[in-house]
Amino acid sequence: MVKVGFIVCPQCGDMTWETKDFVAVQKGAGVFRDLGPAAVVGCIACAGCPGKRVVDRAKLLIKCGADIIAMSSCMSSTDSDENACPYYERILEELSKQLRSTIIIDCRNGVGA
Repeated sequence: MVKVGFIVCPQCGDMTWETKDFVAVQKGAGVFRDLGPAAVVGCIACAGCPGKRVVDRAKLLIKCGADIIAMSSCMSSTDSDENACPYYERILEELSKQLRSTIIIDCRNGVGA
C-alpha cells in the first residue's frame, strides 16, 4: 500500500483539513485518485514561514515510511485567500527540487473526499 505524509501549516487554526485530506487518501479520491486507497503515515508542520526546514521535515516523513509527500489542503485553501500559504509555490518547488525521487502532490486542485 502506498503511504502518504502531509506537510501542514503550523498557523492553520481550522483542523477540518485533516478529515478531508485523510479520508481522500484512504478512499483514493480527489488528487489521490491515481493512487487508489492509501495510508497516511503522518503529518508535520513546515516549521513556519517561509517554509523553514520544510525539506528536512519532509525527509522525516520519508524516514517514517512515506512514499509520497502531499501539501495539505490547509496550505492551499481556495475558500479564502487569507488561509492560503503565501509561500506555497516556493515550498512545492523546493520539495520537488530536493526530493527528486519522491512524488510531491499539490493539493491545490482539490482533495475531494
